[in-house]
Amino acid sequence: MANNRIYYPIQQVAFRKPGTTVFLPAHGVQSVSITTTFNLEQAFELGQLAIYENIEGIPDIEVSLSKVLDGYPTVYLLATATDAAGAALSGPELAKRGPAETIMQLGIWPETQEAVEGSPDQYVEMSGLTVSSVSYNFPLEDNFSEDVSLAGNVKVWSTYDGNGADGKSCAAPWTLAEATGFFAGNNDAPIGTGGVNRRENLLFAKYQAQTAIADYSVVPTEILGVGTSGFLPSGGATHISSITVSTDLAREDLFQLGSRSPYAKTITFPVEVTCDFEVTSVSGDQVNALDDCGDATVCSTPANLADNKIRISTCEGLRVYLGEKNKLASVSYGGGDAGGGNVSVTYSYTTFNDFTVLHKNDDFNPSGTGWWATRETYLGALTRDATFDN
Repeated sequence: MANNRIYYPIQQVAFRKPGTTVFLPAHGVQSVSITTTFNLEQAFELGQLAIYENIEGIPDIEVSLSKVLDGYPTVYLLATATDAAGAALSGPELAKRGPAETIMQLGIWPETQEAVEGSPDQYVEMSGLTVSSVSYNFPLEDNFSEDVSLAGNVKVWSTYDGNGADGKSCAAPWTLAEATGFFAGNNDAPIGTGGVNRRENLLFAKYQAQTAIADYSVVPTEILGVGTSGFLPSGGATHISSITVSTDLAREDLFQLGSRSPYAKTITFPVEVTCDFEVTSVSGDQVNALDDCGDATVCSTPANLADNKIRISTCEGLRVYLGEKNKLASVSYGGGDAGGGNVSVTYSYTTFNDFTVLHKNDDFNPSGTGWWATRETYLGALTRDATFDN
């Protein structure tokens, strides 16, 4: 019997590496959308008003996914596990993961099922997908989440017929491989410490009794109350209410004569990475902005700002490293109006090309456990200062 509708328990998102048939499901997915754009170019001619030909270019496929942070590997890590079949990436940094392609499948099961189990009624598979944007959101009143967009040029729908054949007139240029249901039993649950992580699950030094500096968040020192090491001291005046990390990976299609499709979708470097910290203010933003920093006699260029290290650490296992050269791009002070709201300050930081994402459960990549063991090296050594409270 055909479905009357499609809703959340009968959909499954799964990824596989190019050249393999082994799928790994994405856990904690909240939403998925697929947009297909057929690029048309018009040709006209002298002698008639009617169009001469509406020329069809290659289609653009965009997939957008949202996932909660729950202890399972993130979509970004699943989608960039390898850049070729069986070839492990040499590192988790942006330049290493950027070229990686993935195959993603969205399966649809009968409406009468409570969980996806067995073979789907139909599925759509997209090959050659690359990551085009990533953001991590750490709000005050909601779940921690990840938003990822993937881009490609090929999408094939298939109705299951026992051998994976698509049966369409325009056949897939790769071998389809059906992903069976991974959620049999209707009892899937988060595996990370703290479950689905929320505001209490961000690792700050002032709240933790651990001694491993590698597992603390490090925030910019311009934020009022932050110690010189980038940690939050106990009893401090820093009340962070949200953090957002995001980057857009602009892609360039590289073509060659004799082929309609691009042979590569390369990242256009440099890539800007931004990180916003919203703080409930107790004494303003405390950031001075001077045209000559009060000293016009020095030969060196006066500077209002300093480079900062940024690292975001969660209880469920995510580590986001933005390197050591983050600078304050803007600071905004607002709120506290007569309606009774509180004053908030947003510190917006920017850097380029530094975007390293690790997860302690990144078992889809052969080198994932090794990177996790040396995770401190991706930010550099930190020194406890007088504000660090253990």
